[in-house]
Amino acid sequence: MKMDIRSRPGRNRHPGLLSILTAFFFLSALVPVHSLDFDKGTGAQRTIRLRIALDEEFRRGSNLVFEVKKIVATSSQFFEKHFGLSLKIQEIVPWHSDNTKWTLEELFDNLFNAVDRGDSDIVVGFTRQIRGDSRINGVASYEQGYILMNRSISPYLSRVIFVHELCHIVGAVDLAMEISVMNKDAPQLECDDFTKQIVHLHRNRRFGPGIFPLSPDGQKSAIALYEQRKSLRRREVGLSLRLAALYLERRDSEKAIRECLEAERMAPGDPAIRTLLEAAYRQKEEVGTGRSPSSLL
Repeated sequence: MKMDIRSRPGRNRHPGLLSILTAFFFLSALVPVHSLDFDKGTGAQRTIRLRIALDEEFRRGSNLVFEVKKIVATSSQFFEKHFGLSLKIQEIVPWHSDNTKWTLEELFDNLFNAVDRGDSDIVVGFTRQIRGDSRINGVASYEQGYILMNRSISPYLSRVIFVHELCHIVGAVDLAMEISVMNKDAPQLECDDFTKQIVHLHRNRRFGPGIFPLSPDGQKSAIALYEQRKSLRRREVGLSLRLAALYLERRDSEKAIRECLEAERMAPGDPAIRTLLEAAYRQKEEVGTGRSPSSLL
């Protein structure tokens, strides 16, 4: 059965801007796989703290808290091996999800507004609601650091989805023609070269409302990596979306518009692309009227 795993654009706490920020770089040669694996002998370089939110439907299941803890523990092994990152559950909290929401994306908005980050880096929501778009198993917001998972009947599949969405939080995008957890149609618990490189760049990414994940220097490196990947011409729409968000952050509205239009040609009708494009046009207008800086140095 085909699995559709999508990345969510970034979120803003103001209701009118919830869909504006999206989610949803490099060196001339790819580094060999063996040199990109993290040396486990030195231990994880960073621990990412998770706040787990379980909705009422999920909490009705038996042993599901144990299942969540196992997913996190086994996924942490993957992140430690490939990226030098470990995962830690900081807190598990109840979440009263809105039963009127039909799609997983709509329910994601509810999670974002209902559950605060607290002292954690990432919020991960788990639901067992029956969704109208049941093919979609997870969504993630790169900029805000929120994930929503729809429980799978397969523990292995749940782990793959969880790792896939966490990789989105640390810069990865859906890929084609790769044996990888980021393969958009058939993800596996493997890690390709590009994903290793982009996640390594994000190992020290920042979390928190109103804080862009990467510093200005990190943004330049990320743009180079995404552009290098785009040169393969595999029609990976996530690359253009991530580039558009980076160019918006750097107040380069012309390039942001270019990336949005390219993404729209690959995925016409995607609302995330449209709202990002509208944001780019607004920024261009503000720059033209002198209401905002012309560039970010």
